[in-house]
Amino acid sequence: MASMKPFNVAIEIKEPKTGMAQAVLNELADKLQEFADSGKQHVIDISSLPLTHSDKQELETLLGQGEVKITLSTIGESRVIETAYSGIWWIKHFTVDDKLISELIEITRIPEIIKSQPDDVKLAATDIKARINSNN
Repeated sequence: MASMKPFNVAIEIKEPKTGMAQAVLNELADKLQEFADSGKQHVIDISSLPLTHSDKQELETLLGQGEVKITLSTIGESRVIETAYSGIWWIKHFTVDDKLISELIEITRIPEIIKSQPDDVKLAATDIKARINSNN
């Protein structure tokens, strides 16, 4: 009698769509138009919404990815990703051990987190002058 060899079967269980991804997309469309018309910026705290894992995946697929990806290394890592729609940015903040702690979608030209702060620019201007002077 021949013996059967064990085999592995991958099973994927998908959560049902809740409609939340489409609702967020509709809000983004309205706020992007408002931003285009008036310059008024908008932020949606994705981590505070009742989105399932499937909702977030659907939203990421619907928004797509643009040309810009920025990684900031501070206390933890922050990832700033331009979506396929200019002016809509997906921002994820992580702890030092790579645990997601905050997730935002910003409607803006450039997300605040990547802008140089005025005090930092003043310090940099002083530092570069000192460097130039020390080389003369």
